[in-house]
Amino acid sequence: MQKSFLLFCFLNLVPLYSQQVISGKIHDQDNNPLEGVNVYIEGSVEGSTTDINGVFSFTTNHSGGLVLNASYIGFQDYSMTIVDGKYTELNITLIEAANNLDEVFIKPGLYSLGKSRTVENMNSLDIVMTGSSNGDIYGALQSLPGTQKVGEDGKLYIRGGEDRETQTYIDGMHVLVPYTSNGQQIPSRSRFSPFLFKGINFSLGGYEVEYGQALSSVLPMETKDLSSDKKYGVNFSPLSIGGGGTYSQGKTSLSAAINLTNLSLYNELFPDNYEWKKNYSQSIGEFQFKKETGKFGLFKFYTSFDQTAFIQNITNSFTPLNQRSFDLDERNYYINSTYQTKTKSGMQFFIGASLSKVKSNYINATIQGDQFFEENGEMHFKAKIKNSFNSVYKLNFGIETYLRKYENTYIDTLGIRRQNLSVEPNIFSIFLDNQLKISNKMFASVSGRSEYSTYNDAYTFSPVVSLSYINEPLQISGVYGNYYQNPENKIMVSSQSPLKPEYATHYIFSTSYHLQNRLLRVEAYYKNYHNLSWIENEVYTSNGYGYSKGFDVYFSDDQTFKNLSYTLSFSNNYSKRLYKNYPILSTPTFSTQINSSLNLKYYIPKFKSFVGVTNTFSSGRPYHNPNETGYINGLTKNYHSLDMNVTFLLKKNVILYTSLSNVLGRENIYGYSFSEITTDGSYLSNPITASRKRFFYLGLFISLKNSTSYDVSNF
Repeated sequence: MQKSFLLFCFLNLVPLYSQQVISGKIHDQDNNPLEGVNVYIEGSVEGSTTDINGVFSFTTNHSGGLVLNASYIGFQDYSMTIVDGKYTELNITLIEAANNLDEVFIKPGLYSLGKSRTVENMNSLDIVMTGSSNGDIYGALQSLPGTQKVGEDGKLYIRGGEDRETQTYIDGMHVLVPYTSNGQQIPSRSRFSPFLFKGINFSLGGYEVEYGQALSSVLPMETKDLSSDKKYGVNFSPLSIGGGGTYSQGKTSLSAAINLTNLSLYNELFPDNYEWKKNYSQSIGEFQFKKETGKFGLFKFYTSFDQTAFIQNITNSFTPLNQRSFDLDERNYYINSTYQTKTKSGMQFFIGASLSKVKSNYINATIQGDQFFEENGEMHFKAKIKNSFNSVYKLNFGIETYLRKYENTYIDTLGIRRQNLSVEPNIFSIFLDNQLKISNKMFASVSGRSEYSTYNDAYTFSPVVSLSYINEPLQISGVYGNYYQNPENKIMVSSQSPLKPEYATHYIFSTSYHLQNRLLRVEAYYKNYHNLSWIENEVYTSNGYGYSKGFDVYFSDDQTFKNLSYTLSFSNNYSKRLYKNYPILSTPTFSTQINSSLNLKYYIPKFKSFVGVTNTFSSGRPYHNPNETGYINGLTKNYHSLDMNVTFLLKKNVILYTSLSNVLGRENIYGYSFSEITTDGSYLSNPITASRKRFFYLGLFISLKNSTSYDVSNF
């Protein structure tokens, strides 16, 4: 790791480049100066905020024309094109936003980071500059309140819920498997680059009825619209190489990218705790087509393919002779196609279709010589209509279908097929969302979703009701809702009879105060689980149940300190379940009671660089200790990790990105594995830890067009 630190320190010696100054003043329609307005150059990391007199000033390496954006809570977003040589003495007037249904954002349970607070989303730059992200969407989201740290797999666990209870959507269409494959104690990552998206919303509960089959939360992400420029670029790192670009002509754009990852060199330089017979490798290809039709129409087509392969030698430390070479070959396909338009009167139409398919081949899956094959597929179709009939009523109506099939096959060491199971849990649904403006400061939503599942021949109905009081800068909201989800695939195929749909009832109360780029938000919640899959008398039943309750505190500040923004999140969660093979109501092994995160982003104008630092703390993870009485009766030591990254703008078209996780090298324990019973009647144990204490990343991103910073290889 000495090499890592020397390299990390060396990167701070960055040359300076010629700079332009962009400055001006921002005020409201009554000519009152506005303090804390976010001002930034579109498509770059450069920007500033206004002071108490409404004045802003920052330097840039851009030359020629550029687009300057300004956003401020309670006002309409502002955008202007600046021509070469006219960067100073800008005079900008922001127009106050009216409190109507099209502009009021009523989202209890939704959080955000970064400078896009007026639309409550996280953009791609917010993600890569989060200290704990390593450029990963899910890694960045884990700095938000309500998330729970499960370091051995890297997936999202929200407010006492399993990772499968959180579902991902791209342009409104479902993604069946959004995570990459992983080896033992190696965290998964998102399969999608954050630069693909213009906005990433994250709902921790009480979400819209448009989204189904999720018990805890949803992650809807919107891809960027039509590109108006031609962009090409490449990227390099010790782990990967990639490149791609976008070709734009009139109202049409084509984008393509390819990225190849192989850990051979990295494992040679920084070995982990495992023996690799074949190092982890992944190949990802992406293609996107966008076309504007008519005055309001936009067609998007996106497809991606990735293949992951590795062979990891796994040894049981209690029985060294029981070794196996875990061999994985997985292929993941995703196709997404959407079209949306609107009439002159404002009625919006949307239609979409997506295809997800994942094929996984496991050799030496449980013991040396056996085989396990798994295939998971889904076709998702959706159509919806949105319309604001007047200033007090807005409707969102839609229908959708999930056509799913899951199958697996197990072959023993003798080549005998011991298992060949399949299930087709198709789902047909209809949803209706009614949003009402009760008064200038009071808003309500009364919604419902109905589903039919072919797996259990069952109908469900999910009512969701929310009420919000908005008197800027104060907002108070409450939401109640039921959310349904089929049992997980492996349980459905092994159950002797169809199980009931699992469901969770959400109760959320939220209050927030947002003033001058400072946001304080407090949420209390209670989730009540019903019909959970539970092994009772050696047979799966739907008699399981559970609950999860707690509160989240979130504070962000982009105003107090010059060039520094920070967020602080704190969560307290208490949950118990009776499900799967649990003999009694117990706290799940993935659930931690206390989770907190301090996230800092600091801009250094002299070196044109951003520094991101994240300090994460979680209380101990529960685990079952067979040497003690009771069930899930142990608790690991607390989790603590200090992570950081630095982003350098070396030139207008060259970005250097570095990150280092777990800077202090703390050994975090996620649980314990135990041996078979020994002669003295006790069980030996080994801690479950990460494959390596630290992970270092260095990437060079080069735009082959000198006037733009790197976003080309990721559309």
